[in-house]
Amino acid sequence: MTRKSPRAICLEILNRIEEADRHPDTLLTDSFKRYRYLTSLDRAFLTELTYGVLRWRERLDWVIRHFSKIPFEKIEPDILNTLRLGLYQILFLSRTPASAAVNQSVELAKRTRGKGGGGFVNAVLRSALRGKEAIHYPDLSEDPVLHLSVVESHPLWLVRRWTEEFGLKETMRICSFNNRVSRLTLRTNTLKIKRSELIEKLRERGLRPTEGAYSEEGILLDDPPPVSELPFLKAGFYVVQDEASQLVTPILDPKPGERILDACAAPGGKTTHIAQKMGNDGEIYALDLTREKLNRVERLSRNLGVGIVKTVRGDASQSLPYLKDLRFDRILADVPCSGFGTLRKNPDLKWRRAEEDIRRLSRFQASILENLAGYLKSEGVLVYSTCTVFREENEDVVERFLKDHPEFHLDPVNRLLPAKCDPMVHHGYFKTFPPSDEMDGFFVARLTKAG
Repeated sequence: MTRKSPRAICLEILNRIEEADRHPDTLLTDSFKRYRYLTSLDRAFLTELTYGVLRWRERLDWVIRHFSKIPFEKIEPDILNTLRLGLYQILFLSRTPASAAVNQSVELAKRTRGKGGGGFVNAVLRSALRGKEAIHYPDLSEDPVLHLSVVESHPLWLVRRWTEEFGLKETMRICSFNNRVSRLTLRTNTLKIKRSELIEKLRERGLRPTEGAYSEEGILLDDPPPVSELPFLKAGFYVVQDEASQLVTPILDPKPGERILDACAAPGGKTTHIAQKMGNDGEIYALDLTREKLNRVERLSRNLGVGIVKTVRGDASQSLPYLKDLRFDRILADVPCSGFGTLRKNPDLKWRRAEEDIRRLSRFQASILENLAGYLKSEGVLVYSTCTVFREENEDVVERFLKDHPEFHLDPVNRLLPAKCDPMVHHGYFKTFPPSDEMDGFFVARLTKAG
């Protein structure tokens, strides 16, 4: 196999994200497996480049427009990604020699577009290198929305929306928060190990774990290695899961011996957390659309020692013949959503989602909630959760459902969460946005059905 540099692999990943709508973390993991010669430093650099370009794409594109003699819309996609890759190093990586960033980018362009492509990339990057201190960005006082969109690298429609809802100062804080690299958060698998024991084991391996602030199983890691290199992962002592996500299961409050439906279950983080809370005693039906997704749930369950999960292929928004005679004590509807509460971890979503997606997803989420309600026992609990921040996907979905289903009512979640979570409970809902802690933006509603 030809040995590719981290820059060449990064360009390959960026092109694949554009072409196939693939998640960058999945593509990075695939690359680590494929290019096994990469050192730990190589993998860290590759990860930095990939997420850095995705995080700062709007600002990078503004600079490209400023220095390119070819109209931006006419730049070929692979050359555009090559420019973004080189510019990110020039503008954001002070330890990377600018000459290396330029020269390597030119060589990458030559491989795909010959001397002409290399010459164009060379001209733009060297112009940016000479003139980077004089780049004119939109003025904050003249056009604050455009300024934030470019300088903080967020879609214009999103900045406009947040500015109208939260004001300019809060929107600046939100955008800045989204551009920070998040700490890695683990959820201890208490079926195999106590949190205190796991923290000690991680410290023995030279890592820097601390207890999570809100979840009783949560662990925060500063400056961790790539996930694929973390110790004890294959031993099933933990899973990688944001702390806000870890608080969804306590709101569901599953009990040993119950029958529970986890709709839209993949990749299985909440499914296996439910099993932990049940002490591996009862039945969990994990529902999702494809066998590939269900295989992920099954693999994670095996790794964690979870033995009460049954996987079911089906669409949560449609009738489920396999489950037609079953009724559940509790149902978790962790629905597909736009994901805008997770932009620190998923900066690619800023460019893959559009405002019209919110309305489309809202209708889909409502159909899921409507369908699942029929599978719940009397006096049962239905929890609706998303990792997004828009009212159309959150409160509006729940309030329409409650209006159409008087047998359900909203059950405030305060009593099920630590007292320190009280500031995150608004009108009975659990909400972690706008961000005030090191957590993703989540929304959770707990609905109970009358007897």
